Amino acid sequence: MTTVRNAPSKNTPAKLALGFAGFGVAALGCFFTGIAWMNPPVFVGLAVLSAIAGIVTGHVARSRGKRLSGDGRGMALGAILLSWLVVAVCVLAATALVWLLSGTAIFLDGR
Repeated sequence: MTTVRNAPSKNTPAKLALGFAGFGVAALGCFFTGIAWMNPPVFVGLAVLSAIAGIVTGHVARSRGKRLSGDGRGMALGAILLSWLVVAVCVLAATALVWLLSGTAIFLDGR
């Protein structure tokens, strides 16, 4: 027998976690589409901060989902995975930027 839920989810941290993860993806999307190239550290920083908030609230939502008989646990897991993906892409972007700047410094130094 399948259970159909018509009531909204009672797991508010799961919705909040998904919101934070979505904001991290949006900030990262702005970074990669060229909107944020005027000040990249701000957008990468916003993406990392919102991803960290998504990870924390996602874990809170997963533990709360256990008490609410599984309500919102899938949404929380999606937010956690998406947030870790945002953190990994930000680390790769920062590494690439440092590598690019160090290569430019060596090129300009003439060695």
